Amino acid sequence: MNAADLVAIYKKQPIGYGCALASIVLGALIYIRTSTIEERQDEFVAKSAEAAKVLSNVRNSAGLPEQVAEMQGLAKEFEGRLIGAGSLAINQQYFYKLEAENQVKLLDVRPGPPVRNGKSAYVAVPFIVSVQGPFKQVLSFLQQLENGQHFCRFTSVVFNKSVGASTDTASQSASTMALTINLELLGRQ
Repeated sequence: MNAADLVAIYKKQPIGYGCALASIVLGALIYIRTSTIEERQDEFVAKSAEAAKVLSNVRNSAGLPEQVAEMQGLAKEFEGRLIGAGSLAINQQYFYKLEAENQVKLLDVRPGPPVRNGKSAYVAVPFIVSVQGPFKQVLSFLQQLENGQHFCRFTSVVFNKSVGASTDTASQSASTMALTINLELLGRQ
């Protein structure tokens, strides 16, 4: 069979062969488009999710400047409550100030080496603090330390009835207490 024979066969039934050729071409196009439907659906879902996220961001941005200002203020307040890990004199002065405010006797303040947890920019600065005084003042000292200027975490607290160096029991108050605290203050390196 040569080209002249094919042309002669085509001329006998051109509509049938044209329809067959069109069916083959259309079948191939449908097959190609069907294989891309899943890709287009995935693309549609991704773009819909992105559009929903953008709309949510626009809706939530109504009070953004006020919220940013509030967050900056809170961050500044947070930074103000941290202690300097290397500022030994300033850190001890904090305890002396609490001693004066609560009218207790500060027996001992011993700082420890700063403890870093992981890759955090903050460190825990341990202290061992011992105070002595009337029960109410010692308790007030403890409460002011807990709710005070710096972030504080108690690792151990020991209350004892104080035994004074004086042998005169009449001069020593019955409610004199001794408090030993192991604590950590949050600081920056």
